[in-house]
Amino acid sequence: MNTHQSDDMVIAGTIRLDDLLAGLAHARPVFHSEADLQHALAWQVHLLDPHVQVRLEVRPDPAVREVLDLLVHRPDHGRSTAIEVKYWKKRWSGTAAGERFDLPNQGAHDIRRYDFVKDISRVERFVAARPGCDGLVLLWSNDDLDWRPPATFRATAADAFRIHEGATLDGERAWSAQAGAGTTKGREKPIALTGHYRMAWRDFTTLDHVVGGRMRLLAVKVEKIAQGMTDRHG
Repeated sequence: MNTHQSDDMVIAGTIRLDDLLAGLAHARPVFHSEADLQHALAWQVHLLDPHVQVRLEVRPDPAVREVLDLLVHRPDHGRSTAIEVKYWKKRWSGTAAGERFDLPNQGAHDIRRYDFVKDISRVERFVAARPGCDGLVLLWSNDDLDWRPPATFRATAADAFRIHEGATLDGERAWSAQAGAGTTKGREKPIALTGHYRMAWRDFTTLDHVVGGRMRLLAVKVEKIAQGMTDRHG
């Protein structure tokens, strides 16, 4: 079994993930919205390699309504990376690099985590269908409930979608029988993953030392599975 770490990821065959994140953290320690984050990420990719093609909101299959956040392509290398981006916010207000930010509190942790796991599945399908392609699912959060292991082992409706530090995702992920119709509406289907992923959070920036002032990042690397099961670590 091969082991892959997200920090050895090279986007489109040319850009080291660590370099991308370090440059982004320096330029943009916090973001107003997910769209703001996507734009900043795309710009940082361009700065590190002006020869790559960066496309936002790509529809991989016209027959399907799904949209891919970013596609980074280096045609001369025959390499590309499909990227999904999530930005989850806990209430925080402050100034960073001379700019004022007022982040709202999102909540709805169970629903957001389902969507994150679904993003991994979507990127798996995209990568499997295209030669020379790998994938990356990136999540920024300033909410410690996302990375802290649960304080108790009490079963919940969304145990299958936990993404705290050290959690693993593989196989079929589905709501438990405890899940209410209001929670699962529009998200009823189980999610099938072909890879095995271990969650490993990293610090992105420290905005201040109050609640919500610590921004962290979860990076999940997706590769083709050629023979047998590949163990991947986020």
